[in-house]
Amino acid sequence: MLKKPQRKLGDFNASSMADITFLLLVFFLVTTTVSTDRGILFVLPPTADEVTPTRVRGVVNIFLNDENQVLMGQRGREEEVAMPQIRNRLTMLQREIASQGDSIIVSIKATPGSTYRYYVDILDQVKLARIQRISLAP
Repeated sequence: MLKKPQRKLGDFNASSMADITFLLLVFFLVTTTVSTDRGILFVLPPTADEVTPTRVRGVVNIFLNDENQVLMGQRGREEEVAMPQIRNRLTMLQREIASQGDSIIVSIKATPGSTYRYYVDILDQVKLARIQRISLAP
């Protein structure tokens, strides 16, 4: 009976593949840029030993409830406001409060069930209205 000739199987040397993989890994780690989130920029006031009370006349409250509805206005006169109207209402209230000789303070309060995106949208609208004094209430 005739025997089939046995074929030699080729060897594959994988040691150089590990070197190449390591070099590619180092190359991509060195050449890629890592983006860092800057977050929301706030300039915090310096710490004070004495707390000076603020007058309530210049405070404008903005409430965000669980249904993401926005209530805005001065104490006792809050009304439901749509998100795009916040900036215009704040500039109007800022003029009204400035005519009384006070400066405006915006107090933003949100319930735990509200959406974070709406909270940031409210902050953006306040910043666009160029309000300098913002109170973030829990």
